[in-house]
Amino acid sequence: MNNIDNKIKKLIKKNKKFLIAFSGGLDSSVLLYSLNKNNNNNNINIRAIHINHNMNKKSKKWENHCINICNKLNIIIIIKQIYNKNNKNIESIYREKRYSIYKKYLLNNEILLTAHHKNDQCETILLSLKRGSGLSGLSGIKKKILIKNKIIIRPLLNIEKKEIKKYAINNKIIWINDSSNNNIKFDRNFLRKIIIPKLLNRWPFFIKCIIRSAKICFNQNKLLEKLINKKFNKSLIKKNILNLKYLIHLSREEFFLIIRKWIKINDKKMLSYKLLKIIWINIINNKKIYFQMFFKEFIINKYKNKIYLINKLKKIKKKIKWKNIKKNIFLPNGTLYISENNKNNINNLVRKPKLNEKIYIKFNIKNYIKILGRKKKKIKKIWQEYKILPWERPNIPIIFYNNNIIMSPNLFITENAKPNKLSSWKINFKK
Repeated sequence: MNNIDNKIKKLIKKNKKFLIAFSGGLDSSVLLYSLNKNNNNNNINIRAIHINHNMNKKSKKWENHCINICNKLNIIIIIKQIYNKNNKNIESIYREKRYSIYKKYLLNNEILLTAHHKNDQCETILLSLKRGSGLSGLSGIKKKILIKNKIIIRPLLNIEKKEIKKYAINNKIIWINDSSNNNIKFDRNFLRKIIIPKLLNRWPFFIKCIIRSAKICFNQNKLLEKLINKKFNKSLIKKNILNLKYLIHLSREEFFLIIRKWIKINDKKMLSYKLLKIIWINIINNKKIYFQMFFKEFIINKYKNKIYLINKLKKIKKKIKWKNIKKNIFLPNGTLYISENNKNNINNLVRKPKLNEKIYIKFNIKNYIKILGRKKKKIKKIWQEYKILPWERPNIPIIFYNNNIIMSPNLFITENAKPNKLSSWKINFKK
């Protein structure tokens, strides 16, 4: 039996439900064919998903080809469309979009299969080298990965392209030839069409050697992660908070390893070495009490003796009119809603507005505020008193009746908000 069918037979011994990323090209066609061929007595459940990138005039034709193949094999196929108006970083953007769709349609206990092979691995490692990646990047594509309880397996990863093509010809498999794969303006195609053939012409065993190097990098990276674990755990306050007092005593390389691990456990995209250096400079060498660094997916904040990794929030309007009190107000960081007076719970209880008063929600105000039973204070001092972190303050809702500050739910009410027995209600904010 050939190598490809052997790999698939081993795979289906342990797993029974699969979703195949099916482009209709050579590699995914071979993967689909072999999986279907080895599905004895229909004891495994196979589905396919085709993502139309809408980049080629023949895109619809290729989509129909994938539908026809799956119909012939009696395999359910999901068809999804993606578009990209931005021509920059098109490979990276499309990859992110694809995997986002895959994860969305992956069922419980179903495994996503992709048709990556040895040549893809070689290209990936060379691209990582071009980017200046560390051991993690130079470890290449993983054969099996887990992303938020979703499993992705690449069963053909140790098989070369020429063997896949030979299998397709021998089994009379029909596949799509995407002309965009010849466009060398894309980095991966440039390596595939120009660089790697020259390297193989000079050194026939180049791919095997680069795969061996990737394994060494992977093992060394695993060892480094084990060695750094103790220091990482000492620096970790919460999942998204690190202790700066501890970090400042570490070497730069130890700091880099801890930041990488921290970003990884928070399910964020790994940063380049260049960006890690910027974090090092701004965290360790910056004497400011509060400093923010903005990245594509998240923000890193330095505040006093801690550093925080937070998600980016959508911008909030400075003023929102609450027209219908029966409807909740949905904000990026929580939900505002009103409930009637409950004698068992007087928290957040305020008077109802008068007939001529409208309800507004405002943010990031600069006013002085007189909290019920206390002296007037600047809002900044109130935030400090309640230990509200600087970057959280602009997103905290402040309730107004006309121009009068009434309250900030879960925090305080003002002199203007005194509840009365006859007409009061509760304004709630659920994060």
